[in-house]
Amino acid sequence: MAAEAAHRAAVVESLSECEGRWTLHSPGGPFTITAKADRIDRLADGGFLVVDYKTGSVPQPATVQAGFAPQLPLEGAILRDGGFGDVNGSATALEYWRLSGGRPAGERRVIDEGEPGALIDRVVGRVKALIEWFDDPSTPYLAVPSPRWAPRFSDYRHLERIAENEAEE
Repeated sequence: MAAEAAHRAAVVESLSECEGRWTLHSPGGPFTITAKADRIDRLADGGFLVVDYKTGSVPQPATVQAGFAPQLPLEGAILRDGGFGDVNGSATALEYWRLSGGRPAGERRVIDEGEPGALIDRVVGRVKALIEWFDDPSTPYLAVPSPRWAPRFSDYRHLERIAENEAEE
């Protein structure tokens, strides 16, 4: 509670559920990324804080840095490109806020201390490269491209038939 009160002192405006979109041009044609930012705070210093609320586990900063949890950096790119409508500018902070309701009631996890612009650029570059790679008709669509980064839980695992396909290889 005290942390939120201290944070609010630096916030000019707090917006929730902001819908945004960003269209990238690729060899296969336009590719549109859409997002709904849980919260965007316009800060007194002119920058923006992009927040994603989590009730479960929060991605580790190394996972985000490696590009395997691109949500916040992509929301930062959409913000920077004016894709959130009247809300546009530079994200000066990206944070996950885990809300548990227990003790402690939550946790703020800052992604990329300082200026996140380099992280946003790196993730955008990787996403563009991935889009171009999948625009190539000879690219295989693997069920689990990287087992190390496969989700621990999937609502669709029973439909994926991954074990059955792995047995055939």
